[in-house]
Amino acid sequence: MLGKMLKYDLKAMSKTMLPFFLVIIGMTVLNSFFIHFEWMTGIIAGSSIIFGLFIALGVTALVMIITQFYHNVLGDEGYLTNTLPVGVDVILFSKLLSAMIWLCLSGVVGIIVLFITLATTAGASEFFSATFDVIQAFFLAFREYTSGTLSVLLLVVLGILAFLVFLANEILHFYCAMACSQLPILSKNRIVGSFIAYFVLNIPLTILMAAIMGGLTCAANLSPWLEQLDVFPLGLLMLTTFLLVGLLLDLLLYLPTRYILKNKLNLE
Repeated sequence: MLGKMLKYDLKAMSKTMLPFFLVIIGMTVLNSFFIHFEWMTGIIAGSSIIFGLFIALGVTALVMIITQFYHNVLGDEGYLTNTLPVGVDVILFSKLLSAMIWLCLSGVVGIIVLFITLATTAGASEFFSATFDVIQAFFLAFREYTSGTLSVLLLVVLGILAFLVFLANEILHFYCAMACSQLPILSKNRIVGSFIAYFVLNIPLTILMAAIMGGLTCAANLSPWLEQLDVFPLGLLMLTTFLLVGLLLDLLLYLPTRYILKNKLNLE
C-alpha cells in the first residue's frame, strides 16, 4: 500500500514540478546558445530568468510539500486519506518520501544546469575532460589515506545517507508543526498555530543539537587517540555520528507527529 500511496503523491506533485524542471533546463540550453554566440543582452536576460526560475522552484517545492501534507492529511481531503485501509505510518512515510524525492530531483536539475552552463563556457570537451580528471584525482588521492576504493565508496554512501536523514529532519519539522496545530491550544487558527509551533519546536531542537555537538567536541578534545586515526576511520566515525544524531532528531519529530495524527486528529 505504501507503493500505491507514494505513486499517488509523486504524481500529484509532478503536475507542478516537472514543467518547472523542463522550463529551467530549456532556458539553460537557450542561454548556452547566447553564451556561445556571445550575445551579451541575451546572456544577461537568460541568466536573470534562470536565477528567478530557481528561486521560484525552491519556493514552489516548499509550498507544494507543505500544502500537500496539510490538504491531504489535515484539510479537506483528510477525511478520504484517513479512511483508507492504511496506518498513520504509511501515510507519513509516503508524504515524507515523496517530498524528499522531489527535493532531490530539484538538486539534480540544479547540477544539470550547472554542468550545461560550465560546459558551454569552457567548451564541452575541455569541461568534461577536466571534470573526469578532477574526479579521478580525488579518488586516487583519497585512496592513499584509506584502504581502497571500497572505503571511499563507503564514506560516500554514509555521506549521502547523512544528507538524506537531515533532509528528512527539515521536512518532519514542517509536518510536526502542522500536526501540532490540531492541539486545542493552537486549533483556533491552524495556519497561525502551525507557524507558532514551528518556531517553538525549533528552540528545543536547536538547544539539543548544540548540546550534542558540544558534547561530541568535548569528547573529541578529551580523546587524544582520535588524533592518531587515519582519514578513513576518522571519516567513518564522524559520518556515523552525524547519521545517528540525525536519526535521533528525526525520531523526536516523527513520534509526536504520529501520536497527534493517530489520537488527536480533528478535521472539523
